[in-house]
Order: sequence, then structure tokens, then C-alpha cells
Amino acid sequence: MNFKKLHFLVPGLISAIIVMIGYVYINGLPLMHMPELDQVSSVEITSNRLDINSRVFTETEDLEMALNVTNLLLYKPGKVHQPYSFTEPSIKMNFQLKDGSSVLIEADNTIVSKNGNKYHLKDDSGSIFTKVAEGLFFFDALVELEGY
Repeated sequence: MNFKKLHFLVPGLISAIIVMIGYVYINGLPLMHMPELDQVSSVEITSNRLDINSRVFTETEDLEMALNVTNLLLYKPGKVHQPYSFTEPSIKMNFQLKDGSSVLIEADNTIVSKNGNKYHLKDDSGSIFTKVAEGLFFFDALVELEGY
């Protein structure tokens, strides 16, 4: 490679890395390695605030909504230092996959847990996730609780 080309490539690469680090620092990271829609057979969702009984969804639209709602969970890089424990997560989503395995997402306003790995949530993404999930999947219980 020619030295002149390298002279322009290195600053561009360093700038791109700095921008990427800044973006993650400001916005957080989405949950990684979530299953694809065609891999999920059902999702069991529990809201500890509204209804202690879990609800199971198997329709494609409901599965797609549940997977999309998890995109609202943005976390800070790095795991939660022990000994932090969930007192009671607001929302639990247990995705049953067609191969027999499962992916468990538990979240409250500050912490998200994916299959036992805990992460600090960025800003208010936990409360937004909880409100959207309750509005989509527990609307009747939410209306009853709010008294509308």
C-alpha cells in the first residue's frame, strides 16, 4: 500500500472508532443475540405490577411485537457488579424457541437480565420498556388499575 493512501486512511479509521465509542456512550447498546422471529414458537410475559398471572402468546404478530419491544432496552457496556439482585423485575419475557431452548428477559427500571446476565440500563429505557410492554400485552389490566 502506498504511504499517501495510508496517511489518509489512519485518521479516518481513528475518527470512526472515536465516533462509535461516543455513540455507545451516549445511547447505550441494544440487547445482543436476540432470536429471530422464525425461531420463536411462543412468548410468556409476566407483569408483576399489573397481573401476577403470566400470558402466553403464539400468534406471529404478538411474537413480533414482543421481540420489537426488547429493542427498547438499551444498556451501558459492562455487567452489573455483584452482589446486585433483582428484588422483583417489572416485566419478564420468556421466549420459547422451536429448538427447545429459551431466552429469558427480566427488566425493572434500572437493570435488565438476559438469561441471568445483568446489565445497567441507560437512562429511562427500563421504564419506557415497562410502559410499552404493559400497554401492548396487559392493556385490560392497565385500564382496570388506572380506573378508566
